[in-house]
Amino acid sequence: MTDSPADTGRSDRWWVPIALLAATFPVTLALSIVLPPDAVAMLPVFAVVALGFLLALCSPAFVYFDKQYLAATGAWNPSALYFLMVVPLVAPLVAAAYVYRRHEQVGVPANPLAD
Repeated sequence: MTDSPADTGRSDRWWVPIALLAATFPVTLALSIVLPPDAVAMLPVFAVVALGFLLALCSPAFVYFDKQYLAATGAWNPSALYFLMVVPLVAPLVAAAYVYRRHEQVGVPANPLAD
């Protein structure tokens, strides 16, 4: 990243909820395999699926603001096709592709837990 968030006036953390959305599919799959097929035991799976659905619905805002940050820094201009993240069935896959491409183009982002 060429500019710091303080220089651009924009946050560089919009990729975090996109990465969280990408993680919902493997977490759901792992919990489904590990937990017994019981309605009460599957509540964590339902919570992760609900979180993924909510993140998918909010993903256009995440992509928009991350595009604004990336355009301000001149690092990368993501395709508008990443707005397809709003479709819950393909959202984790599109989000994973977005995070991967962002990593390739921009590099390793700052640790969000370091501040």
